[in-house]
Amino acid sequence: MEDTSAGKALALLDAFSGRLGVVGVTELAERAHVTKPTAHRLLQVLVAGGYVRRVGDRYCLSEHVFEMGNQVRACRPSGIRDIAGPYLGELFAETRQTVQLAVLSGAEVLYLDKVVGLYGAPCPTSVGARRPTYATGLGKALLAFASAERLQDTLRAPFRRFTRQTLTAAQLEGCLDDVRQDGYATDHEELRRGVNCVAAPVLDPAGLAIAAISVCSASPTSERRNLRALQRIAGELSARPSLALA
Repeated sequence: MEDTSAGKALALLDAFSGRLGVVGVTELAERAHVTKPTAHRLLQVLVAGGYVRRVGDRYCLSEHVFEMGNQVRACRPSGIRDIAGPYLGELFAETRQTVQLAVLSGAEVLYLDKVVGLYGAPCPTSVGARRPTYATGLGKALLAFASAERLQDTLRAPFRRFTRQTLTAAQLEGCLDDVRQDGYATDHEELRRGVNCVAAPVLDPAGLAIAAISVCSASPTSERRNLRALQRIAGELSARPSLALA
């Protein structure tokens, strides 16, 4: 990011990413790689603009940022999240497990929607969060039906090992061949122990993935039952004529 006031202000906004919630000036300055006086000055500008709110001697993002985020094309009325919502609801009703909707964003998956199952696995994800493509069923379902350029974005990125089951770069391409053949992807404790997911792509008429949906459970034993419902719902969603315009 450019070393300008605008660039530093954007870096401060990025510093709120993750599960920080309310954050002090010192930590924000460290995360944004700016001096504390600079962070303090720019925070006052962001507060005045309504993007950041002060809580005591610390700061958090404001509701205005939430409003702005929901103006992103995928989240607007008739966007992919809006169109997919009823299908996620039906999938949840059939499986009673946590279901998720995500899209590709660089070498990561970006979660657009999530319905949490009451007795499902504790998935370490949230709407608006990102996770590496190679460590999630959603990511592999998206990559398998993405352009070669999008796959290269992932292969160039560093691979982090989250569990013993996390794929390496050398394993990923072979795994994606299986996903293309089977039409679905799995994640057996590759991101977090105790979490198992099965995911299917939502495809456009050219066969490229627009998004992907998944069902998460604490045990892979329910995978076959979940998969039947998942593939049917993903197929119905892919057949929506309006999806290509979302």
